[in-house]
Amino acid sequence: MMKVLDRYLLTQVIHNFGFGVALFVTILTAGDFLFRITRLWLQSKIPFFTIIQVFLYSLPSFLIYVFPMSILLSVLLTVSRMVSDSEVIAMKASGISLKRFILPVLFFAIWICIGTVYLQEAILPTSAQNLQRIIGGDSVTSWLFQENTFFRDRTDKNNERIFYVKKIDREKSLLSGVIVQEYDSQGLRRILNADEAFLKNGKWIFLNGVMYEVGLSGNVERVVRFEKEEIKTEQSMEDVLKSQKNPQEMSFAELKNYITREHENQQQVYHLQLMLWQKTAIPFACIFFALIGVPLGIASPRSGKAVGIGMSILIVFGYYVLLSVCGTIAEGGGMSPFLGAWFGNIVTGISGLVLLFAKDSTFEVHYYHFFSQPCWKTIHKMREELFHLFFRKG
Repeated sequence: MMKVLDRYLLTQVIHNFGFGVALFVTILTAGDFLFRITRLWLQSKIPFFTIIQVFLYSLPSFLIYVFPMSILLSVLLTVSRMVSDSEVIAMKASGISLKRFILPVLFFAIWICIGTVYLQEAILPTSAQNLQRIIGGDSVTSWLFQENTFFRDRTDKNNERIFYVKKIDREKSLLSGVIVQEYDSQGLRRILNADEAFLKNGKWIFLNGVMYEVGLSGNVERVVRFEKEEIKTEQSMEDVLKSQKNPQEMSFAELKNYITREHENQQQVYHLQLMLWQKTAIPFACIFFALIGVPLGIASPRSGKAVGIGMSILIVFGYYVLLSVCGTIAEGGGMSPFLGAWFGNIVTGISGLVLLFAKDSTFEVHYYHFFSQPCWKTIHKMREELFHLFFRKG
């Protein structure tokens, strides 16, 4: 019986999960992304088939966030429907506890968590490279160049520059908030911070900044302020853009290796470490959302899809607000980057466990009333009939 029940429950959850993925992908891509991809098609005269490829290669970056949201919606819709149809009460009458009932849901959430990790670590970096390969021309540099982006400018085998760009003026190809680290075969040699930068005639032009020269010991030996600084490069803008990589598109190992080389800028290290631990927190949110979804689904037995969708959006919104607030505190050094990334999961998990145990004890009361009240009504009716029969005889 348990295998039949597990199979039935998983079928319902998978069906609603597919609905959730389609719904949230539509919601997330219907705004700025759809506008940008449409503008790319109309202005750049790229074939429609290429636009479809761009959309498909962009999907992994959305699905990483969509999967946890879809798990929550799936569990809410499945459990609320089963409670409204008295299927959960029937299972309780058969001796199945709520803790046993949640096992196939958690099993499915664990597999989605594993799939999200694989999507993030293997598929996303590859799809990002394929996306850059497809739209790597000069006409679509505005698409490639994202805010908060890393890219490399390698001048020769022994020298390399790593750029961190905060903001981009897409019309002028002007970089703002630029940090450049220069490495040679012996390690870090120079750090350059500039308000603005652009590429012209084979040179990087940096405006209004500070340059730190680093010695062999790793200490800053000289600080130079400048209004304009020029550095030669052998790469074109197209080559540089093809080498750029957003931290969100890096795998856990790639980002961790980059952090080990970013030790000079402590504030930037906090930011990168936060992003590193978010790469573990967001996939595991699938499990915690499933944990809190079951008791919330039981608490709203007659809610339809509209209520389930609204509740999911509200919970996810609260989760990401908490993630953003804790992330800001962690970047300022108020808490560890790990805690800043995982605090939302911890709160969601504890809330789910508390509600789960509360609903499990409440189920005992509901089960008692569901079966005991008809019995008491029958006994009371029989007593009245016997009383009237005795009274008439008297």
